[in-house]
Amino acid sequence: MVTIKDVAAEAEVSIATVSRVLNGSGYVSEDTKLRVLRVINRLNYHPMPSIRKKSLYRTLGVLLPNTMGNHYGEIFMGVEDYAHKNGFNVMLAMAREMVSREQEILNEYFQRKVDGVIVATLHSDEHMLNRFIESGIVVVAVDSPIREIKADSVNIDNSFAAYNVAKFLYEKGHRRVLFLPGQEGVHASKDRLKGLRKFASRTSDFDLKVARIGGFEPHHGQEAIRDYLRDFGIDFTAIFAVNDHVAMGAMQELHKNGVRVPDDVSVIGFDDSVHAPYTIPALTTVSQPRIEMGSAAAQLLIERLRLTQKRVFRNIVLPTALVERDSVKAI
Repeated sequence: MVTIKDVAAEAEVSIATVSRVLNGSGYVSEDTKLRVLRVINRLNYHPMPSIRKKSLYRTLGVLLPNTMGNHYGEIFMGVEDYAHKNGFNVMLAMAREMVSREQEILNEYFQRKVDGVIVATLHSDEHMLNRFIESGIVVVAVDSPIREIKADSVNIDNSFAAYNVAKFLYEKGHRRVLFLPGQEGVHASKDRLKGLRKFASRTSDFDLKVARIGGFEPHHGQEAIRDYLRDFGIDFTAIFAVNDHVAMGAMQELHKNGVRVPDDVSVIGFDDSVHAPYTIPALTTVSQPRIEMGSAAAQLLIERLRLTQKRVFRNIVLPTALVERDSVKAI
């Protein structure tokens, strides 16, 4: 079993310095603190949990992958607004889609005086959150499915939303649809693909194609379409992109290749970002209630902090809505 002494030796600092990092007390330089946290993560060191005192620090920690675009930024706005109205401060940290950074942030939150932690789209093993729960720190997951640990969560039904996209395109006459799924391994990408495949399995003349793509930004959509056209040509009549940013990149690459949207190929995104109504043509997409997701996560957390009795853990599933604009054409 790893001890605090092992951490100190590996980080080449005193036990007292490790203790100050763990407790968030006393001065430790940022470089030293980061070195200690990395050693804690590498050695998988977990201090013995102590049940938090009943009085509140009135501070919440939020962990997001990034704040690019609108998705996570609006989730955070919902968290912060509800927390502020209920007298709580909010700390924000971004993991930038790196598991190691997620673990560093969670380690730091564990040592700081926070009452609860809200995590969005966690890439690490969800069991990392158990030590918070065992120590009396409330955990809520948002846009991140929780299957095995005892925590509340707020999500949308990505599979059902994608199934409805496939149904919408089918009713518009589209039988060959190309899906741009985003980064491999992310639950939203997997669940949306699952919904599309479910529709395809029930509809014999629906031909689902899946492109290779490396991420969620416009250049990823552009690169995916460039490579797909090079390898296969236009063997589809519609594109469903995992989010609006990818859809916009795809639309640009189609334009560069002389392919007209929606006359030649229809395009639909996901998220209903602030830019979606202003593309040419205006982007048809799926709206998800991001601010409400953040607000609901904060509400679940603060309500659980105020509970005097145990309550069953809840997964709140908020509805999505298809927003029809000009980028999809009936054929």
